[in-house]
Amino acid sequence: MALNNLILDSLPPTEFEWLRPKLTEVELQQSDFIYQPREQIKSVYFPTTCLLSWTNSTEMGEIVEMGITGKEGLVGVVLLLGEDISYWQVEVQMSGRALKLKSEDFKEALEQFSTLRQKVAAFAYLKLVQLSQSALCNRFHSVEERLCRWLLTAQDHTQKSELSFTREILAQMIGAGRPSVSIVTGTLQSAGLIRANRGQITILNREGMEDAACECYFVVKEVLKQYLTQKIKL
Repeated sequence: MALNNLILDSLPPTEFEWLRPKLTEVELQQSDFIYQPREQIKSVYFPTTCLLSWTNSTEMGEIVEMGITGKEGLVGVVLLLGEDISYWQVEVQMSGRALKLKSEDFKEALEQFSTLRQKVAAFAYLKLVQLSQSALCNRFHSVEERLCRWLLTAQDHTQKSELSFTREILAQMIGAGRPSVSIVTGTLQSAGLIRANRGQITILNREGMEDAACECYFVVKEVLKQYLTQKIKL
């Protein structure tokens, strides 16, 4: 039976059957934190319907997103590298479900099963691309470009045109001030690209959004496409 997570659903029967009874389905709520910085990772999470953000913050509490994960992957990938400490936050950006697996079971599975190890390594490569592109984007591109990139990426991961995000959340995710995000949101709405209303953002014109986004969106989208079609092999 499919679990609606790409990594788990692409495993051979032997590996899948070993993992299946060790997985626990959990319901995650928007703004919950799964990991806090410098805390031990006790479980990994395979999203099925939720959306998770990898974020970092300053001592003053300013937050910026570094990457986003949906049903294509997992959080806790550093266990693949022999590390068990999270050096960033993982926050629930869209409520939904995930499958939870104890870290010790995940590490044992990585040692035993080559396909799982390969799938997780391919996902780790995708995250490296995403993290590096986010750093470049936040440094050089405008608030409008970054906001369009982020909304398009969120739509790609959720396959939904209507997204439940406040302007405050959007500001945190792209490393911008809330007033700037409000101005840009109004501009995009006036142009007929989105509809924004009480914590809901609806993408009305995807082609126009792509024209307004920076090249970072297309760089990460191409690597994501390669990953989804299993063309990244490590």
